[in-house]
Amino acid sequence: MSGDILIKNPLLVVGIGGAGARLARRASDAIGCEYLLLSNDKHDLENNNNSIFVNSGKWANPSAYKLRSFARAKQEQIRAKLEGFGTIIVVANLAGRAGAAMAPIVCSIARKSCTVISFVIMPFGFEKDRLFSAGICLRRIREASHSTVVMDNDAFLDNNPELSQEECYSITNNAIVEVASFLTSRSVRPDMNILSTSRASSNSEICLRDSVSMLYQNIADTASIRRSVVYVMGGDKLPISQLKELVSHTEGIFKDDGTTEVAMSSVATSIDEGGVRVHVVASAPQKTRFDAYDPLGEIFSLDSHLDWDEPDSAPDLELAIPIIE
Repeated sequence: MSGDILIKNPLLVVGIGGAGARLARRASDAIGCEYLLLSNDKHDLENNNNSIFVNSGKWANPSAYKLRSFARAKQEQIRAKLEGFGTIIVVANLAGRAGAAMAPIVCSIARKSCTVISFVIMPFGFEKDRLFSAGICLRRIREASHSTVVMDNDAFLDNNPELSQEECYSITNNAIVEVASFLTSRSVRPDMNILSTSRASSNSEICLRDSVSMLYQNIADTASIRRSVVYVMGGDKLPISQLKELVSHTEGIFKDDGTTEVAMSSVATSIDEGGVRVHVVASAPQKTRFDAYDPLGEIFSLDSHLDWDEPDSAPDLELAIPIIE
């Protein structure tokens, strides 16, 4: 489709923080490419050239702003690791300090020489202290990426309130890896792309309905949807007639919402769940629920941010303060 971003070889998956590192390893296996890990926790990394340790020094539990200042010291090392790749896929959990701190820096460095596709995970709604930081970070990542795919754990949990937090992570993480694995065979939109998913079920229509319900929680104006891509995981178990019905249902759902294309991918599930799962990736360049995470962003334009070109950080400052007797 005209205007889509084509993936250039070779590919590199960059995982940031604990969750990002785990997903990067899995995605690189699925795609068949190299990976790079970044974290301030050595437990997230490997003892080889695939890892960059961001030393936070004396700070045992640094804020995202403090950690970003330490990551800046690694910019040349990061740039050297990204050199020679055509497409960089960045995976980060913006609810975590490492993801929020380092993802904007990595995307900004990569964009100067590569195509940048970012996959980000947004916090749960009850993580109130992380929403503002995640909202600001998402805006910076969108500006520094050619395309951004967003998974909102909170919307999935709202659809499935009986699930534990770990069960929610398992399902949404699988969706990220499975959708990322299709990048080498399909182009992506240069927009904000919302990724929604469903639990496994023998009824593909129920899966589609649940995935679309999650999607509608994230997009304020569904008329802004430009394209929806439907992925049926485990679709090899379905008769062709059911797959055709699924496409028909999807076209019916998005017909009045401005969708210009509906595509279908049918592959085996990554884990044996005894059913199918449906992922929907919707291209939504207009307003989403994440805009409310950064209330100042709704008041001011990007040009109004005095430090927009440089993400804010908190470096150590040595101030000579006179003693007043």
